[in-house]
Amino acid sequence: MEVKLTDCYTLSEGKALMSGTEALVRLLLEQSRIDRMNGLRTKGLVSGYPGSPLGGLDIALGKAKSFLDEEGIYFQPAVNEELAATALWGSQHINLYDNPSVQGVFSMWYGKGPGLDRAMDALRHANQGGVAPHGGMVIAVGDDPTGKSSTLAYQSDQNFHSLGIPYFFPKNVSEIIPMGLEAFALSRYSGCCVGLKIVVDTADSNAVVDMSRLRPNFPKMKPNKLVHVTKHDPAGARESKLHEIRLPEVQKWCAKSENAVQIYLPVKKGKTRLGIIGVGKIANEINEALITLLPDGGKSNTVAFTALNMPWPLPEQSLSDMLSIAEEVLVIEEKRSFVEDQIAKICVKKDRNMLLSGKTNPDGENLLPSYGELSLENIINVIAERASHHSIELNPLKELSLVKKLDEIPVRQPYYCAGCPHNSSTKASDGEIVGMGIGCHSISGFINPDAITNFTQMGGEGAFWIGRAPFSERSHSFQNMGDGTYAHSGYLGVRAAVAAGVNITFKMLVNDAVAMTGGQSAQGGSSPFSMAQQLLAEGVKKVVIVSDQPDQIRKSARWPATVDFFHRDKTLKVQDELSQIKGVSALLHVQTCATELRRRRKRKTIPQRAERVYINAAVCEGCGDCAKSSNCVALKPKFDGEAYKRVIDHSVCNDDYSCLDGFCPSFVAVVPRVGDARKKIKLPENVKLPDPVILDKEITNIYLAGIGGTGISTLSAVLVMAARLDDIYAQAVSQTGLSQKNGAVTSQIRITKSEDLSLRMSRIPDGEADLLLACDAVVGVADNSLKTLSKNKSQAIINIDVDPVGVVGFGNGTTVPEKVIFSRLEKFLDSKKFSTYNIQQICESLMGNKVTANVMMLGIALQKGMIPISVASVEKALTLNGASVQENLIALNWGRWLAYDKQYVLEVSGYNKVSSMNTGQENAGIDELLNAFSEKLILYQDANYAKSYRKIMDAISAQFGDTIISQKSAKALFRAMAIKDEYEVARLMLSPTFEQTLKSKFGNSRPSSYYLAPPFLSFLKDANGFPRKVRFGSWVRTIFWVLTKLKSLRGTAFDPFAHSRERKLEVSFRAALITKLSNPKKLMQMPEKLEAQLDAALNVKGYGHVKKKSLEAAILALN
Repeated sequence: MEVKLTDCYTLSEGKALMSGTEALVRLLLEQSRIDRMNGLRTKGLVSGYPGSPLGGLDIALGKAKSFLDEEGIYFQPAVNEELAATALWGSQHINLYDNPSVQGVFSMWYGKGPGLDRAMDALRHANQGGVAPHGGMVIAVGDDPTGKSSTLAYQSDQNFHSLGIPYFFPKNVSEIIPMGLEAFALSRYSGCCVGLKIVVDTADSNAVVDMSRLRPNFPKMKPNKLVHVTKHDPAGARESKLHEIRLPEVQKWCAKSENAVQIYLPVKKGKTRLGIIGVGKIANEINEALITLLPDGGKSNTVAFTALNMPWPLPEQSLSDMLSIAEEVLVIEEKRSFVEDQIAKICVKKDRNMLLSGKTNPDGENLLPSYGELSLENIINVIAERASHHSIELNPLKELSLVKKLDEIPVRQPYYCAGCPHNSSTKASDGEIVGMGIGCHSISGFINPDAITNFTQMGGEGAFWIGRAPFSERSHSFQNMGDGTYAHSGYLGVRAAVAAGVNITFKMLVNDAVAMTGGQSAQGGSSPFSMAQQLLAEGVKKVVIVSDQPDQIRKSARWPATVDFFHRDKTLKVQDELSQIKGVSALLHVQTCATELRRRRKRKTIPQRAERVYINAAVCEGCGDCAKSSNCVALKPKFDGEAYKRVIDHSVCNDDYSCLDGFCPSFVAVVPRVGDARKKIKLPENVKLPDPVILDKEITNIYLAGIGGTGISTLSAVLVMAARLDDIYAQAVSQTGLSQKNGAVTSQIRITKSEDLSLRMSRIPDGEADLLLACDAVVGVADNSLKTLSKNKSQAIINIDVDPVGVVGFGNGTTVPEKVIFSRLEKFLDSKKFSTYNIQQICESLMGNKVTANVMMLGIALQKGMIPISVASVEKALTLNGASVQENLIALNWGRWLAYDKQYVLEVSGYNKVSSMNTGQENAGIDELLNAFSEKLILYQDANYAKSYRKIMDAISAQFGDTIISQKSAKALFRAMAIKDEYEVARLMLSPTFEQTLKSKFGNSRPSSYYLAPPFLSFLKDANGFPRKVRFGSWVRTIFWVLTKLKSLRGTAFDPFAHSRERKLEVSFRAALITKLSNPKKLMQMPEKLEAQLDAALNVKGYGHVKKKSLEAAILALN
């Protein structure tokens, strides 16, 4: 039978790949099919608001539209969670006020934890009012227990209890549908709404699911007609009906439910001393712990274990044997105690003579934390401790590698996507503190945390300042807000600020997408024109539009006369003006989400930009002004033999080109002509790679580590699908959410041929990883990754092309030294157990870009036999994925070749040669440096000029030897003597090396445009009053040619460029450094001072006003 990605929606037997969100979609489809089978005429309604870990549910619902339509299920995305809940309860009244053709509407609400908070009023009305007999309401809540993608760590249990909503807690993907179907059945039977608590590990998982086990057996119950919704019950009647009729019916159902509890190890009278109750998802971790701890697999019955899938109301009857027989009951649940409190209440009422432990032991001492998540290590230690009190024999505890005494490493925090509008929209003048809210703009809290306030809840934007304003020394504040938040509830914050009369400017990003949760359209959102009209009508004093295309926006509508338009490069100036306005003002930054533009270009709904921007590394000074101007992650540092320069990583570049705002002449634009594409290096023909020799294990555990947005989650889904194609079980849990925005993403994959994994924990137990596939080394050697490794069993494949954390030169952006990577890794693995690859550079050499680098890494692991899946199934899974299929298949096979014959691949790719050119001098000795720099100075001026450099440096190296001082001296003097004046920039733009680089990147193209600020146009100023760069066409190459012929004028009386203030400073700097280095014997007396002076000299970078400050500082240091 042909395998399809949609099997999860159609199959009723066999295996299928399914994610947590897809399971919720199938739940709705399955409910419709069951109703039809039972002769009921029903339809479905699903509504909610996206938020991690259910941020992708509405996307999954949209993709499944044809299946939903076929089953009569209506998907209505909501403006916010509260209104979604109200709409769903409205569907339960269809037979009270209308004459429909259907007997009922089954409904599902979805949202994350804070969304449940917002919807509680509506849900309380629904639950006390009741649901329809052939309708039913299921409340799917996404719990984020550690707050990895939320402003608060969340626990929904107490809220369900407060609302009087019974709920199920599925442990994994396989249980979502059976428990969801029972939730619908229970809702119809009892008249209550019924919850589904979906935690991160369940929502973000992919698993091979047995499709024959979707439908559970329901209790056979006699219906009670008094439980359902009626027209006009008074408040008291609604409350009493819930507690006296509906919830007692729920208790009757629970007593007979097969889903409410699941017995792993039965209790036995006279033998069981310790009974363990695991609540929801944590039960599988407990099972994993008991597999490790119990020497006889639990056959002695000294330990009993029950999984509780319905935390409230507690299925008391199903737990009665354990509570009666066990000497002690240990309740293991994450976050605050909830089930433990219920059991304590039962024990008091029933006078149970047993010990109870959970958050504390029977003596009241702390045992388990009431916050965060529980680790397997926590659970093992607690079970061992309580078992020891009852003389229960356990296996010895394993000694795990401890993550301690390691070199510090930066955390790969979320960051704006390349070209993100927030790179401009969130800029603020020095000293400003901007209000944070919900949305991508909150990432600024990771970049410049001191320049932004604490979080507020969604819709609270602006009200923060209402509370501060009367008591602050500030007279005005700014508040960030996205257009999705504005539509959700943010407009109320604007209205409140107007009513309070505070001075505030709302900075609203209108980016055409709810970018934080997947790029959905903002439900109920308005156009910039409508927003401007509404804001003015609400009493906002001034509305300003800022955009990358202000003229186009201005012409798009008949705007109110008071609305002004500006280019985004004037953002700071506009903000300063708005801050002087008394009352509320608004700045609408209108610019489409960069990632959304990339998607649309890929789908060909909008055209590709004709030009590509490229940096001439020889002209670049590495000053980082382009990074500071654009705050773009596509700008990365790269050593080019002289210093660290900036390059544009076109694999992540979204063609925003705000980097052109950097004051630097190194940028060129290239228009690749048809047929200019670089020659692809073909895979070897007529040579068949040998099949991998698979390392067969009971369970293979694979830990993927990478950067958000590079396909780590997709890669894990491909592996799980490949396992399904091989007819074996697999599951994967990905830690994504907010980290998709350039942050750390991990995926933990478990594969087995011998057992269904539904009773195993989703994550890899500490010390049990067989393979660490570190597509990003920084994430790969983070504490959480290293904990899964074992010196005895683990192996690793590491990409050592280390991307910066954030944007180097802006905020807290930084690079991570390779030595830090290795020092951490070597504490957990012997060097023979891991292999390293410059995979991005190799991939670019072979494929022309880095996009498929992670797939190439997968190919390496596959060929080495580290993944127990056939090559054919992985290739089929990549094909089913449907994205860039041919490129991915080629990359996979190049990866296999890398594993089989690394030297061959490096030779055919030319990577060895490129690598040597680019990095050979980074750790070069003094002789290499002097030879290289002398050759460059000959090209710069002439042989005599190079000899003068060599004469000074020979004396320095003779005095200091091949030391850091000699090396710094060589670099500093070269840079001071090779001033990148107009003659040199012209030469470097025409250099054969640069043209060859462009050929290798774009075919035979030459630059179509150059971005320069020549001295004769210095009267042209940018928004900040600095000289403005002007775009010149390819005709300027003629001027470059002339300038290269006139370089002999450099420094003479006839040099037209010698009289500028910048050039005079550069010449003074050169003279000061030459004077300083011309007396090496004297310098030997104070080497530390000399090194500090050299550091100041090496800090001189950039052009014009960017360079001026460091030039003056260096001259001062040298004199």
